Amino acid sequence: MKASGKQTPKVFNLTRRTLPPGETTELVRSHSFRPISTRRYYPGAHAIQLQVNGHLHNKVAFTLTPAG
Repeated sequence: MKASGKQTPKVFNLTRRTLPPGETTELVRSHSFRPISTRRYYPGAHAIQLQVNGHLHNKVAFTLTPAG
């Protein structure tokens, strides 16, 4: 979410792995929304979408609310 209220994509590369056919793996990632000097988080609608091998999966929406 930008200050103008528009959503823009931001890519976070988690890992690069090569798996044999049929093998599975589990990935866990957390992200802090604590205020920092290099990034500003704006309240409102946000979404997360996983991309694996170039294929986008279902988008999950959430609302970021102001602290306090």
